[in-house]
Amino acid sequence: MQERLEAAKEKAVRFEKLRQRLDRFTVADVSSALKLYESIVEDISRTSAYSYMRYSADTADQKAKAAIDTAEDLRAEVDNRVLFFRLWWAGLEDSETTDLIPASTDYRYVLGLWRKLKPYTLEEKVEQAVNLKYVTGFSGWTHHYDKMVSDFSFTLKVRGRMLKDAAGKPKWMVVDEVARLFASPDPATREAAYKTLLGRYAESGDVLGEVYRTIVRDWRNENVKMRGYATAISPRNLENDVPDAAVETLLKACRANSQVFQDFFRLKARMLGMKRMSRYHIYSPLAKKEKRVAYPDAVRTVFDAFGEFDAGFARMTKRVFDQDHVDASPRKGKRNGAYCMSVTPEIVPYLFLNYAGATRDVYTIAHESGHAVHSQLAAGHSILTFQPPLVLAETASVFGEMILFDKFMREEKDAGLKRAVLLEKISSMYATIGRQAYFVVFENQAHKAVSEGSTVSDLCNVYSSVLKEQFGDVVKVPEEFRWEWTYIPHIYHTPFYCYAYAFGNLLSLALYDAYLKEGRSFVPKYLRVLSYGGSESPGKILDQVGIDITSAGFWQSGFDVIRRMVDELQKL
Repeated sequence: MQERLEAAKEKAVRFEKLRQRLDRFTVADVSSALKLYESIVEDISRTSAYSYMRYSADTADQKAKAAIDTAEDLRAEVDNRVLFFRLWWAGLEDSETTDLIPASTDYRYVLGLWRKLKPYTLEEKVEQAVNLKYVTGFSGWTHHYDKMVSDFSFTLKVRGRMLKDAAGKPKWMVVDEVARLFASPDPATREAAYKTLLGRYAESGDVLGEVYRTIVRDWRNENVKMRGYATAISPRNLENDVPDAAVETLLKACRANSQVFQDFFRLKARMLGMKRMSRYHIYSPLAKKEKRVAYPDAVRTVFDAFGEFDAGFARMTKRVFDQDHVDASPRKGKRNGAYCMSVTPEIVPYLFLNYAGATRDVYTIAHESGHAVHSQLAAGHSILTFQPPLVLAETASVFGEMILFDKFMREEKDAGLKRAVLLEKISSMYATIGRQAYFVVFENQAHKAVSEGSTVSDLCNVYSSVLKEQFGDVVKVPEEFRWEWTYIPHIYHTPFYCYAYAFGNLLSLALYDAYLKEGRSFVPKYLRVLSYGGSESPGKILDQVGIDITSAGFWQSGFDVIRRMVDELQKL
């Protein structure tokens, strides 16, 4: 790691010397500069990925945390040394760039994005200060949040009895282990899990809430006040290379279709013998006993499902596991959740999981493996463009889940079990479409509220009103859910990220629907979409399969698929 750090610094010093001859640059010079820039980005990516994965594996590891800080300091230092080049390019007149644009499509796209940032770019010294401030400001606060919640540990009482471990002692659990009980077959366990987890977040709510308020103020001060973006969400949209209007259309469609999920919860309540659904029980399974899947069996199932879709899809997934690039077991101190780490185009991605044997954990393997396939399909691109933008980042992952779901539905002959699989899948779609869209609805309102001086308690009220709109009178929402927003790491780490889940899921539903209609002839078109990575705008990439992301009708078509699934569930 130290060698990479030193290499990145040395290359950045060399890059900085290019400043002296920018006025004499030719197209060959621009290409050469971008090649050197790629090499610097690779060094930084490797050091950052290593330190972050090490910290994820054990958040109590102080050396790992120090390594993250060192990597972030390096990123800020290097960014400041090479910043002049982006500012120079953004500041040129259109006529001056004509003879300087390289033939490489990857380079053309990157340079085009830099041009789009021109209206929001600050003077070089200010940009450098922002880079340095990020390390101890925004990033520092998100690490503080991670450290706090990673240290949370829980015991759980159900019907007055403490859950015990194999030795007969009170069972201590981390956040993810408690969250898995939200889908327990036992209603009392589900309720106890929510009360215990959200109660702990509420205990630290004032601190967690102030961390969030600080992050929001930092975001607004930089992006709205200093850079001049129209709204707080606009910088995320530009980073994703999608127009504000397209995201507004998506969110409007999600809010307009809240009735689809409300109807599902009304149906689910009847199937569970409830008069009215409670928020405690929206993820409840139909089966009385949760099915457990051994980890090797889960991995094999994903391989088989992907292989039925496309041999290459399965081969790229298997490569990740064959190279032992997977950390699957949950443990105290390990970061919550799951992710796929794509470091460089040449390195096979890494999967970070917390596998506990539930069916949804099998879906998580398929989800994160989809990300890994996406990265490998785009590996022919520059390190600057192989990563898809957030709005396309979930395309392969959710599609991977759909492949697995389709296998489950085709192979299950028992109508009752098939009904359970379909119910679980619609529940998952709510979690990744409706719920995620409403997180962004909350963020839009919360960012505005914080700018007007709202307190943590006010933000809880904002969140409660968003829950009311989302569930209407169909789902009863207990009081402790007013603190649920403090449990959502994305709104801390990556403001306005969550609409990418709704985008990706609805897009994947449309793509998978096309696959079912077209059959094998669809596969090459789909793989071509993934192979772009982030080398073109989402609009242009999806244009190739006839999708217009600014069309309300397109987003509605995704909800129409969900409506058909709800109708099918009612018939089973």
